Amino acid sequence: MTSPAVSGRSVWIFLGLTCLLAWPVWIASGVLPRGGKGAYDARWLVAQIGVFGPSLAALIVSATLGHERLRSCIRALPVLLLPLAVPGLLVARASPPSVAALPPGASVASVAVAGIVALTFSWRNRRFLGPATGEAQPRPDGRWLLLSAALMPAFFLGAWTLANLGGGDFRIAVLEGGFLRAAWILLVCFAHNLLLGGSLGEEIGWRGFLLLELMKRIPPLAASFAVGLAWGLWHLPVDVFAGFGLAGAGAVLGRVLYAIPLSVLFTWIFLGSRGSVLCVLLLHASVNVMGDLGLSRYEATERTFVLLVIPAAVFVAVRSRVFRRGT
Repeated sequence: MTSPAVSGRSVWIFLGLTCLLAWPVWIASGVLPRGGKGAYDARWLVAQIGVFGPSLAALIVSATLGHERLRSCIRALPVLLLPLAVPGLLVARASPPSVAALPPGASVASVAVAGIVALTFSWRNRRFLGPATGEAQPRPDGRWLLLSAALMPAFFLGAWTLANLGGGDFRIAVLEGGFLRAAWILLVCFAHNLLLGGSLGEEIGWRGFLLLELMKRIPPLAASFAVGLAWGLWHLPVDVFAGFGLAGAGAVLGRVLYAIPLSVLFTWIFLGSRGSVLCVLLLHASVNVMGDLGLSRYEATERTFVLLVIPAAVFVAVRSRVFRRGT
């Protein structure tokens, strides 16, 4: 096992690299001054390079900790960056106004590459070693895989129902137009968010590396809070320019207060699945995909979702065995 001293240095190097790889790219892309809004165009694609900062930083740091890890990172790097080339370039070329409006070529590419990514970072690929552990990915229980994909949408749909009780129209745009069309759009939206919605770019870093590195020295609940703090502050340039419910410093604080309870739930899934990177990739994508489905009263739903996440995080922190036993 890595010594605490080496582990501590790794954490700080990782955090520094995460910001260094993301913040200058976000600012140079020109996306931040327009508040992150607009088509999925070339500027959006450039900004996506920064989104991969945490996962890239984790692979870079891990590669310095042994020859086996170096080989694992060299194998994983092309797959990690594949979404930027395919389907990223196809999406940027078409510049659709929303993920649900992706053209056929980009849609098919998103689904195909998402399948490659899922296999690469799953237990089926014994050559990918966890960046913090240097071990092959474990096979999670099927129940944890299901929770990873369904838990957050269930919370979100519950929040959407509550938000619309006050006079909303209970509309979900992507479900209109027939079952087969709706199913395909849902699949495309999920695949896109797995690849280019922050899931792949972040989770190998936040949970696959930082959480486990911190847990070498502190309990999992404390490590969850620390990851949530880092996760929230990493978004600082985005929140200062674009806001996050509030503006300026309030947006930064709001992001952190949102990220910490969410981090507790992510830790619960990650440790419950025996440290499966695939599970947290699915979990992260399942949160972000909800913004692409065309839900009525979406902003009110987001606020209600946060109010549901906080007590859920408290519940699992108190009741779950993964926090009591720390494994």
